[in-house]
Amino acid sequence: MSLLNNIRKTINYAGRNGCREAYYAAAERLGQIRGASYSYDAPLPAQLRAQRSEYAEWEAEQARAGGERLPLISILVPLYMPKEEYLRAMIESVLAQTFGNYEVVFADGSTDSAADAVISSYKSEKFTYHMLGRNGGISYNTNAAAQFARGDYVAFLDYDDMLTPDAVCRVSRVILESHPEIIYSDEDKCDAKGRKFFEPNIKPDFNRDYLLTNNYICHFLVMKRELFLALGLRSDYDGAQDYDLMLRAPWSHIRHIPAVLYHWRTHSGSTAGNPASKNYAYEAGRRALEDYLRCGHIEADVEDSRHRGFYRIVYHPDIFTQRGDVGVVGGRIVDRHHRVVGGMMREDGTLVYGGMHEMESGPMHRADTVQDAEAVDVRCMQIRDNLRDLYQTVFNSSYENHVMKQDESLRAKSIEFCRLVRKMGYLVVYDPSITHQIR
Repeated sequence: MSLLNNIRKTINYAGRNGCREAYYAAAERLGQIRGASYSYDAPLPAQLRAQRSEYAEWEAEQARAGGERLPLISILVPLYMPKEEYLRAMIESVLAQTFGNYEVVFADGSTDSAADAVISSYKSEKFTYHMLGRNGGISYNTNAAAQFARGDYVAFLDYDDMLTPDAVCRVSRVILESHPEIIYSDEDKCDAKGRKFFEPNIKPDFNRDYLLTNNYICHFLVMKRELFLALGLRSDYDGAQDYDLMLRAPWSHIRHIPAVLYHWRTHSGSTAGNPASKNYAYEAGRRALEDYLRCGHIEADVEDSRHRGFYRIVYHPDIFTQRGDVGVVGGRIVDRHHRVVGGMMREDGTLVYGGMHEMESGPMHRADTVQDAEAVDVRCMQIRDNLRDLYQTVFNSSYENHVMKQDESLRAKSIEFCRLVRKMGYLVVYDPSITHQIR
């Protein structure tokens, strides 16, 4: 991202949050840039050859009418006056796929477009092009593409982005393993020329409360076609139509592929390159979240967080009253230097954001965002009333007599208590806005 863009983002951030927070945000961003060492690890040629051989074997097995049929994946590409350079790069990234059981459905809302000639020049039987006659927007154009799709699953690809060569292979394997309704992967960004890769978004497995703060799923999203046709995209939420889709979708069978399969191109017209250029998308995302809460009969307000595109839900009167799925809410503990010394933990006892300054937010603002956790620290913990007996059993103390002095036994007990709570079917939620400072 350019220096000018970073300066613009800092100025906008200061206008929303004040100079002190902008200082820490800028310092953290500068540190990330200086320490950036990410490089996209493309699959090795031998790995790609093995995947192509695997596909050929499966194809031969299918021809012999044995084994399970490979799923057909329909890649939906909505178009409107596409830039030829980006369109060709996207097409070539699809044609480079090691697995061939896919189709690409182009739905063009342009009234005068050269896209047809570009697409036709590749002479691929896997491509179908449909001129819609009018531009109805991203949701309308994508819904139209889905109507022409024949696949078992649909996948969403913007014309100016690119897939990794193993994307369809990795998705196909997951479908054959467990037939999920929704699949998503990690992603990164690339420059306008598609040569430099940066800012990887290494995502967690499905995390309900993290999704309720931002559309972390984003790319590469794949969904059963029947499910998508039942839900569709809603034009009222254009700009955040994929977030609205995920908020309305069932969350019972979602699989995360922990690998970068999607390159999100940054340029002057993209959200990736200039988030301030699409403030309407953030407003649409907030409205989608408000609609989700309203449909779920959850009484709450949605506020913008200090990070654009991230939200905070304020429950009436508290989260336990409005959500029966939450058992524990935990915050973070900071020392006199405002460094995190307690809070969200993994089951092995690792403190997830340990040592960070309380004003830092970390990659993708995860450290500053509400999310479901494996465990939280008892020193900054709120619990549902019906868990008080369990609390007494684990900590040998009543909840009212909260023990605030940390030692290794309390850390282990915190983890055990949260494990038992999750075993009972409750979520453990980490909320960094709840902060306790020790001296």
